[in-house]
Amino acid sequence: MTTPHSPFAALSAQVRRVDEDRWLASRFAPARVRERLIAIYAVNYEIARIAETVNEAPLGLIRLTWWREALEEIAQGAAPRAHPALIRYAETMSGVALPFAPWELMIETRSSCDFLTEPFAEWADLEAYAEQTAGNVIRLALAACGAYDPSNGIASYAARAWTYVGFMRSQAHWRARGRSSLPRKGGSISDLRSRTLLAHSGAGAWAKTAASAGFPAFGYIALVPGYLRALEQGQTQRPLLARQLTLVSAAATGRI
Repeated sequence: MTTPHSPFAALSAQVRRVDEDRWLASRFAPARVRERLIAIYAVNYEIARIAETVNEAPLGLIRLTWWREALEEIAQGAAPRAHPALIRYAETMSGVALPFAPWELMIETRSSCDFLTEPFAEWADLEAYAEQTAGNVIRLALAACGAYDPSNGIASYAARAWTYVGFMRSQAHWRARGRSSLPRKGGSISDLRSRTLLAHSGAGAWAKTAASAGFPAFGYIALVPGYLRALEQGQTQRPLLARQLTLVSAAATGRI
């Protein structure tokens, strides 16, 4: 049972600070499933932030390898390494056949892309990056909800929509790193916005056929149109209440 001062409550609070939209969507899951989602998002955050916290690519690659090995050990039934996110992940996934492959593909992609100094060459490269990073987070989350269906394409479309709108919201961050989030060939913010809308539409179509139990794993994609409207007004964030109401409506109607 989670209490306000338990280790899991601390992890949940951390995820809310760094990944609030996924955290908000996880509130629609039953308590046990919610804990699985929070553990997945906590591990994902630790992996994703490596490129932001190291100055040299070789060190970043070492850290990514550490996480890959740690997650593989858990998948093989070994005790987790001494990291709060890994400990909670192992606890919440006990008895759950969560695949290791999505983690492995995610880490391989980040190893290849996160330390580059040049932008993606083409749109296909950016699409593949979204597929293997955000897409695999969604697949893991769906599996944690007991709602993963490999024939349903929602993870791919939702991943692109979420990655693209995230890139638009973080343009200043990319410029500070001396790298564009746009592909070298034919990349523009206008194109990125159009592709975001198209991906969001595709995700919405697939959501209609997805199991309702999977909503907590992808419901935050309903926030994409609101973020696009905010960006048109020169803002990168939306009020918490507005996001909460959007998610309540999406959960009630099944439309994201």
